[in-house]
Amino acid sequence: MWGPHFPVSVERIAMEYTTRFTDPVLKIVEADVPTFEGALYPLRKKGGWAILFNPTITSPGRINYTQAHELGHYFAHREHAPAGFECGQRDVLGEAGQAALRQQEREADEFASYLLMPLDDFRAQVASAAMSLDLLRHCADRYGVSYTAAALKWIEATERCAAVVVATNGFISWCRRSKAAERARIYYPSGMELPARSVAALGGTAQRNEGTVLPPGVWHSAAVREIAIFADRYEMTISLLVFDHDRMAGDGWQDEEVEDALDRFESSVAPRRIFD
Repeated sequence: MWGPHFPVSVERIAMEYTTRFTDPVLKIVEADVPTFEGALYPLRKKGGWAILFNPTITSPGRINYTQAHELGHYFAHREHAPAGFECGQRDVLGEAGQAALRQQEREADEFASYLLMPLDDFRAQVASAAMSLDLLRHCADRYGVSYTAAALKWIEATERCAAVVVATNGFISWCRRSKAAERARIYYPSGMELPARSVAALGGTAQRNEGTVLPPGVWHSAAVREIAIFADRYEMTISLLVFDHDRMAGDGWQDEEVEDALDRFESSVAPRRIFD
């Protein structure tokens, strides 16, 4: 309806499209409330809804994604939650703890991901190019999202055996895997210490634009290319791991889908902001 324009304007879509309903989104405003990054609240007197976002979020990409996440709640969940939603950073990228809430948050995340980064366009951007910091930066800039969101979209789109690992203070908070990595049973539980020879553990001086090839035994029994993003402010790292596909292909992958462990999002560390 609005054409292939990027970044997608969440505010414009929310304010224009929802007017076809009896309870449209009437406001998208800042709200300095420390308990959430985004919220969807009913406007009792006016009969509509307001999308709120925390002004302490300094990253435009995170603001954009948070607004899209709350719009997802509007479309999918508002009839079942008349009191609305308050979403912290653990919710906005799929780390909510309770099963029912976790499902709703994952649905809102999926909506935000596809609204901001349509899969056909995303695949056209990455094509068959090798993932790198420059390519990740290009995707983040094109869609107006954080590096985290762009990396997770690539994990969803790629046929490569790959994973995203988020760590805080040297310990893994959560990970997300591609379908090929799920079949290979690659998984890093929350609370696990970062491998000592990983780029994330060694620091920014070990980083390269195209990533660093690490030998077998660092992250896995196969070689892996690690692209790391550092945020000293939050003492956090994101490691985008691309495994040696050819060597792993002979390791006995299972053909059937392996159900992903929902507890991969349950962090044993205190909540911290996901960084841009």
